[in-house]
Amino acid sequence: MLVFSCSSPERRPTTGKEWIQQSITYHDPLGRWANLRASFQVQDSLPPGRDSRTYVFSLDNGKSHFSYRFRDLEFEVLADSVRIIKGEVEKERALRLRNYYSYLWGLPMKLMDPGTAIEDSVREETLSGKTYQVVRVPYEKDIWYFYLNPENYRMEAYKFYQDEAAGKGEIIYLEGEYDFKGMKIPMNRTWYRTETPEFLGTDMLKSIQGID
Repeated sequence: MLVFSCSSPERRPTTGKEWIQQSITYHDPLGRWANLRASFQVQDSLPPGRDSRTYVFSLDNGKSHFSYRFRDLEFEVLADSVRIIKGEVEKERALRLRNYYSYLWGLPMKLMDPGTAIEDSVREETLSGKTYQVVRVPYEKDIWYFYLNPENYRMEAYKFYQDEAAGKGEIIYLEGEYDFKGMKIPMNRTWYRTETPEFLGTDMLKSIQGID
């Protein structure tokens, strides 16, 4: 007697949220982001005429704590309370920096934050010769698009429009991966304008250190 076994093929995502959830499984399979405690050292490469810089920011996501250090500026944010350790920075700018770094370096996991409106429809688009599944996420001031590799769900680019009708915004290409405790964090983020081919800069992840 012959016994045949067969398994049904894996069901492909159909909605934007399902695609994002699969991308999170790829980038953070152990679910470490929510309680991550780590310091990121980042070096940027800017267009000619602008000095590059190296800075450090730290995250303790379980306690909503963020700290930033660059040259003569050092501060920390706990929830929405700002404490300046060295230098001067306005509270609004400190909060913007916290939101900026925790959001961009926390993608795609940050797309599961409460209030994020991931659209159901997913479109196919070719970018730099590769075909992606693209998920649209509208925010109050910006419209974001996330480009996911259909083979492994890796997030390989994203863009946002400040004025979608005019095509005014920025696109960011992700290259390389830094493996930190099972998390796959993109190493390089290269920025261009969407309305022109203007290069804006590259953020290069140099290291991640755990916080004891």
